[in-house]
Amino acid sequence: MSQNYSRSVLAGLVSGCLVIAGSPSGMAGEEPPAASNIILAQARPNPPPPNIEANISSLHQRLQITPAQEAQFGAVANVLRANTHAEASAPHQPPANASAVDELRAEIQYDEVELAGLKRLLPALEALYASLSPAQRQAADAAFREGPGG
Repeated sequence: MSQNYSRSVLAGLVSGCLVIAGSPSGMAGEEPPAASNIILAQARPNPPPPNIEANISSLHQRLQITPAQEAQFGAVANVLRANTHAEASAPHQPPANASAVDELRAEIQYDEVELAGLKRLLPALEALYASLSPAQRQAADAAFREGPGG
């Protein structure tokens, strides 16, 4: 997901800044990190979109969805599809010449798309979760710790 890439870029920036800020100047054997370690915008392609249908199918199998649970699972699957479409439509990266402020603004905008998707997913997941057996709930807990879609 772009979220992981964006957060790793932001984490790299923050840790690079902390290293620079925390390094006493003039200490023997210590050199400031190279400028390439703290560049925000690198020319990397967007990650490929997840294969949502494969993820949904995998989740269906992991949860061992029964015929009585198909309607609730279908609602979850539809939200996962809509969220994947919304995230794919959202800008993943600002232009190559973007400033740090533009980078952060783009990250916030993408995170808002993700948050809206999670808010849409919650009621559907709550309805499905209520219909699951204890064993299925354990499987759901494990699957959603890894991320929606398993």
